[in-house]
Amino acid sequence: MKHYLLFILVFWNCLTFGLSAQVSHGGSPLPFGQLRSGSTLGFEDMPEFDLQEQLRIDSMEYGGLRASNRFAYKFITDFTPNNSGEWFTLADGTRVWRLGIRSRGAVSLNLLFTEYELPEGAQLFLYNPSQSQVRGSFTHQNNSEKHLLPVAPVYGDEVIVEYQEPAQASFHARLRIGEVNHAYRDFMRRAEPGSEPLYGSCIPLLICSIPDGDPYEHIGQSVVLLIINGQYTCTGTLLNNTGQNGIPYLLTASHCLNEDFMLQNPDYEEIAGTIISFFNYNSPTCLSPMRGTEEMSLASAYARAVNEDMDLALLELMEVPPVYYRPYYAGWNASQSTDDTAYVCIQHPMGSTKRFSLAEKVEVGTFVTDVKSFTKNAFWYIPEWQLGCTAYGSSGSPLFDADHRVMGALTGGNSYCNTPYGDFYYGLFAAWQPSDETDKQLQSWLSPDNPDLKQCDGMDPYAGASALRLSHVIENGKQDYIETALLTENSYLFGLNETGTTEYAEKYALLSPAELYGCYLVTPAYSGRTDPQVDIRVYSGEDKPETLLAQKAFRPVYQSWKDGGAIDQTKPLYRSQEHFIVFDEPVRVQGNLFISYKITGENSDRFCVYNVSKGELSGNTAWLNDPEKGWIAASQRADNGFSTALYIDPVLAYTDNVTGNEAITASVPVRFVTESATHTLHLWLEATLSATYQLYDMTGRLVDSRKLTVPLTVCSYPALSSGFYIARVVCQGHEYTCKVYW
Repeated sequence: MKHYLLFILVFWNCLTFGLSAQVSHGGSPLPFGQLRSGSTLGFEDMPEFDLQEQLRIDSMEYGGLRASNRFAYKFITDFTPNNSGEWFTLADGTRVWRLGIRSRGAVSLNLLFTEYELPEGAQLFLYNPSQSQVRGSFTHQNNSEKHLLPVAPVYGDEVIVEYQEPAQASFHARLRIGEVNHAYRDFMRRAEPGSEPLYGSCIPLLICSIPDGDPYEHIGQSVVLLIINGQYTCTGTLLNNTGQNGIPYLLTASHCLNEDFMLQNPDYEEIAGTIISFFNYNSPTCLSPMRGTEEMSLASAYARAVNEDMDLALLELMEVPPVYYRPYYAGWNASQSTDDTAYVCIQHPMGSTKRFSLAEKVEVGTFVTDVKSFTKNAFWYIPEWQLGCTAYGSSGSPLFDADHRVMGALTGGNSYCNTPYGDFYYGLFAAWQPSDETDKQLQSWLSPDNPDLKQCDGMDPYAGASALRLSHVIENGKQDYIETALLTENSYLFGLNETGTTEYAEKYALLSPAELYGCYLVTPAYSGRTDPQVDIRVYSGEDKPETLLAQKAFRPVYQSWKDGGAIDQTKPLYRSQEHFIVFDEPVRVQGNLFISYKITGENSDRFCVYNVSKGELSGNTAWLNDPEKGWIAASQRADNGFSTALYIDPVLAYTDNVTGNEAITASVPVRFVTESATHTLHLWLEATLSATYQLYDMTGRLVDSRKLTVPLTVCSYPALSSGFYIARVVCQGHEYTCKVYW
């Protein structure tokens, strides 16, 4: 694979947004057994449908379009608090409505509230009967002018809706469940080993680009997995605009919204309102694909521009992605000029984890299909992929040019692993201003004040306070060298075992004060008979965990798929996967940070987190709370101790005048350029300035420190091992940081 130069330009800027998202607003549902005396919750049962006929329809190829991978059957319903479910009242006057919905054999169920308006103080939850999955709470903060609320899937064939309304509510909620979507296959199943289709197995996972210097670190954050109308999966891209105002525009393909042009004159506003966007659905490993986190999603969007003649669809998310989603707004190139050097498509083929394909040449072409007559010469044509291809569900995915600007979005083609030829992306040049109507073109949205400006750089909307994912596993290049170390044949070294240890932690040394938003955990398959009882804890401390700062129950989202769609609800962590746990409030941290998992349930003995394999690390960052000795390093344990790291990755933002990692202008006195191949860092200062410079490895160890007194300083580190480092410059009272890779 090619080697890349990673250019990072840092500047001082900070944008602030009021945030809300399809993430928990706090609270929890009542214990499921808490019903009024003598009551049992009845379920509304969905009728049966012809699954084989549905699969036959799905198998049809629509004229070469990268069809949007339908995975669910839609039931039109009309469930409201007035005609279904049951009500009861708690002692404090809170009124509770519960409704059970069942669709036998479903892999998952997702609902669309076609009426949604809640008073302040009310809460809505969706969960499975064991409450191992809980969606919500949804509150008045989720109210919108569309009065719609799509909710991400709950796995299994039963879902319970619970609405809690305070006694003094200003009005009674308006709730109507207009759609129940029965998933007959797991839209994420093809991210797993053994369940990938052969024609998609050649598309490398995005994490596999890290050894080449992580060239797609930022643009990869702009690409999201879409579920449209509870039935289809496609790919979308967050786009910047020339106003640099942080509007979350989302580019995809119109055929993702109109069922491959099967719908005539659809209401695109209504369809856009049903979209759920999943951020950071990435495999945490390269060689053995693993499910990514599903906890980061946003519901609903506005339809801003749709032009079926070239397959254009530009949406706007209803909510700005929170900082801990680490969003990136990609730049774009709406010119027709090409530089045949390198092109990359980042995609979610068949709803799987994020992947990429590489090409060296594009041409202007016309996409011909029996389904739709498209504008001539409005597409970028890929004659051949040098790496990877595309697949169903890749529709709408971006094609980036050599400068990592979006130049088109996937419409269709016929590329497969063994024939990686002939894909078509509608060109931004053609969709720029094909019509005077603003809802059929890009220019009015992306460059409203300058129609002749055809290029725009990307933007981190939180530049100045960007969130980082720290990872001792990834930053040491050990994501494919992980294991579940055993103490005995039947017990995990980092789980419940005969030593009596119940708590394990990963240590991070922070560069400066920070706000911790949450953490990733990568866990192996869990074979317990009951849901694991685990708490995630945050500690500070000088040499070991000392002061408890925060605590959050570990409630992983499970999914299981077997033999074409059957689900085993008794195994909530049936497959290895990545999770993200967000804390109720950001946690202020500094110095040494320890993130632990404490196993509180006696029947949770098969739960643990992956660790770096024995012999792969010389330094240790894993800790355990020994019942007799207290907190000790994993390398110091008497029984089978060794240096390792746990796959627990915090997501945090440095504070106190520390910049973000990406910028769009050079209006600051400091510039970083990293040469990955030679382990060299170039530092530019304005001619009259001086500064101090430090380089840290990702454990917080100081590697280099010096004064900068000349405009250009070249720092070469040929002896340093490959991996991630953080460069830090203090100039004119401000700190500028850059995450670099060698």
